[in-house]
Amino acid sequence: MAQMLAFRPAAVPPAPNTGGEVSADTWSSLINLAGRQRMLSQRIALMALLADRGDRTARDAARDALQQFTSAHERLTTGGDGLPAPPAAALHEAFFGSAGVDAAVRRFATLAREVLAADGGQGRAALTTLIEMATPLLGQLNQLTQAYESQARAAAQRAQQHQEGLIRSIERVASEARIVAMNARIAAARAGEGGREFGVVAARLVEVSAQIESLTHAAMR
Repeated sequence: MAQMLAFRPAAVPPAPNTGGEVSADTWSSLINLAGRQRMLSQRIALMALLADRGDRTARDAARDALQQFTSAHERLTTGGDGLPAPPAAALHEAFFGSAGVDAAVRRFATLAREVLAADGGQGRAALTTLIEMATPLLGQLNQLTQAYESQARAAAQRAQQHQEGLIRSIERVASEARIVAMNARIAAARAGEGGREFGVVAARLVEVSAQIESLTHAAMR
């Protein structure tokens, strides 16, 4: 029998520090975890209903789903196992602001725990309430997943813009270096024999500048 995980006392974590970017792989993991919560919430309600109707395996299945559901929520809200707490202000607001996802999840999980701990018809009224809560909670979890997806897209756009800005800076530097090198070759030619070695260095600098520009163009494709 799976052991159900109780939530730690509810506490709103501080707003995220948005100074650092989250990696694409981390965003993918967060989206998958948030999306999985939708399935788990509905599985809890369904298995609890089947258990009430006499399915002997459904109660353990519901308890296992509830354990996964509460554990995943703790990871999403407080971080853990390599994942951050809500890494954007919009996500922090979704959990702890007017959308109230954190409070809704906690109410649902607490009620599910009561239903699964009850014997016979003692939890019938709580089960009815749990079933009624499942659909609105699904809507909230859908919106939460969409919020994660939106933040991931925004992060990807920022990363692309940052990369493009770096490439443009490299192109400007390479262009300036090429101009300086050409001027140096002219000066070396005017210097005659004494400027020969300097002319060789200037010629190489022109080649390097051209290679840098070629690489930046390839990176932009």
